[in-house]
Amino acid sequence: MIIMERNSLKFTTLFGIALIVIGLLLELGGIFYHPGSLESAETVFTGAIAISVGHAFYGLDSLPLSLALTAISSIGIGYYVFVQTTGWLWTIIATIAFFAFIVALFQLRGSIRHRHGTW
Repeated sequence: MIIMERNSLKFTTLFGIALIVIGLLLELGGIFYHPGSLESAETVFTGAIAISVGHAFYGLDSLPLSLALTAISSIGIGYYVFVQTTGWLWTIIATIAFFAFIVALFQLRGSIRHRHGTW
């Protein structure tokens, strides 16, 4: 007879999931609430930060999901910068810089190199 242990969810895991869901809802709602306005940009920015913080608390082992969450939050930052400056150059620079910062912060570079052979 095989006895399986039940893994209990930690507070940090639940907090991370909650922040990711709230961040995604804020980003989606912000995009459709007066698109291009300052309120929309601030809501999307808040959602992007919530996703990033939730990502940090959740501690994902899935590389594709980690990169997807990082890309979504980076696009949110890019949207905020675009509404503020209306310049594509600053938008692209901010999006790439935020993505690189988050990747370096979560040390995904080592994970990408380690799992590169399985792609």
